[in-house]
Amino acid sequence: MNAGLYRKIRFAVGGGVLGFSTLAFADIGDWIPAQIARVGLWPQFTPSLLGIAHGAGWIAAGCVAVLLLTLLFGRVYCAMLCPLGVLMDLSAWLARRTGKKRKLPYRPGRTWLRVGAVGICAAGLLAGSAVPLGLLDPYSVFGKITSATLRPLLGWANHWISSATGLFHPVDVSPLAWTTAGVAIGLFVLVVASAVLRGRLWCNTVCPVGAVLGMFSKHAWLRLKIADNACVGCSLCERVCPAQCIDFRNRSIDHSRCVMCLDCVTSCKRSGITLQKHGKTAATPVPAASTGRHAKFTIDRRLFLASAVTIPSAVLGAEDTGPQNATRHHKRAVLPPGAKSLAHFQRSCTGCQLCVTNCPDQVLRPSITAHGLAGFLQPYQDFTVAFCSYNCSNCSQVCPTGAIQPLTITERRAVRTGSVRFFQDLCVVETKGTSCGACNEHCPTQAIRMVPWKNHLTIPEIDEDLCVGCGGCEFICPVRPNRAIIVDGLPVHERAKVLPLGQKNTIREIEEEFPF
Repeated sequence: MNAGLYRKIRFAVGGGVLGFSTLAFADIGDWIPAQIARVGLWPQFTPSLLGIAHGAGWIAAGCVAVLLLTLLFGRVYCAMLCPLGVLMDLSAWLARRTGKKRKLPYRPGRTWLRVGAVGICAAGLLAGSAVPLGLLDPYSVFGKITSATLRPLLGWANHWISSATGLFHPVDVSPLAWTTAGVAIGLFVLVVASAVLRGRLWCNTVCPVGAVLGMFSKHAWLRLKIADNACVGCSLCERVCPAQCIDFRNRSIDHSRCVMCLDCVTSCKRSGITLQKHGKTAATPVPAASTGRHAKFTIDRRLFLASAVTIPSAVLGAEDTGPQNATRHHKRAVLPPGAKSLAHFQRSCTGCQLCVTNCPDQVLRPSITAHGLAGFLQPYQDFTVAFCSYNCSNCSQVCPTGAIQPLTITERRAVRTGSVRFFQDLCVVETKGTSCGACNEHCPTQAIRMVPWKNHLTIPEIDEDLCVGCGGCEFICPVRPNRAIIVDGLPVHERAKVLPLGQKNTIREIEEEFPF
């Protein structure tokens, strides 16, 4: 294929991936339905790899397709299918448009850094936490950046334009979590600064996906090769290579770091670099910098493959069935329906925030301390701002890693994510001697019923078998600062009793004021 045509295809596909991913993570108006968002993000490597371990179905085949593509054509995933990689290229291009020139001379690869990144991620998964992977995986990093920064900005812009012009209705966006935004902005600055100053430095040092794909790209069927008879040693190819993997002096290319952008091919005026089929005898010269006392650390193929296999296999750890007692001052965070258990969720969720974006009730929020360090930035249900709809399973439909298993609406209604705790001494019926019943009115499963109490009043009584832990009661409870009724998250989800057909499960519209 002509290199110029390939670059046009790369720009078109990369632009589409970047645009679609941005809309999916910054969605404030249901622009992209949950199922379409999940299908559109099919080729993302890490979510697909984790999805294999959790039986995510055909959606998990994306990583297999990426590996096959890499074995055929090298790291084209990094060039056009990775939204973070495309964002890096766009940032570097915009910087050059401002007149800022960068020099990207060849630098020997630091294989030990790439191996270390894979090892840290694998160790985290073996320990039961996907947080290290979530902070290094390009898909998850892009999701954090977009959902924590661009999405709130779009929400504010929506409210301002709608109030100023009245052209469309305002859309509610969950409150900005400043810690989450700080982490996202920090990652954004690191990614953009490295792209502007050092090209694909992030991809070839700390990105675990780049490390794994780099092992496969070394043996790709089509690879770039410097033609000795055509190269005049002008160094132009080396200067434009964003991966800093071309050593023109030794006529060598580090194919484990090459992201197949083909900038070198289009910049060479003498066709000194061409795509060639990789045969068994086609050896790449060893750079001078990799011999003697400056020798690069090399790694055996089996170690890379073992690291890649470790990621899905790490999900075989034990379930956490710790204590389930809650107090009025402390409770366990409630996981999304379909998360199965805290142990399963923490070792599978990379905190990409796609479920947060696609939650129509805005009850899902990234955790700071709710799950502990092992669940940093993984979502939980915040019943102080909303409650989980009894007739919604969007988060389970959009999760790409299998951390939240797909549920139908009928299945979701039978999942108990938490257990309700009622503190009678805090209830306004006892403290103020007045009627309330807000929790009863907003319970979709009739798990809360009002029973006779003194002075002709009624007070809540809980039927644990019917409770699904949706948080409607906690959200509507008027008692402050400690609510009289709370939902304590279950470490392992259970099955709730579903009312027979014919008995309606509804939630009344929430009143802005109470009659007391």
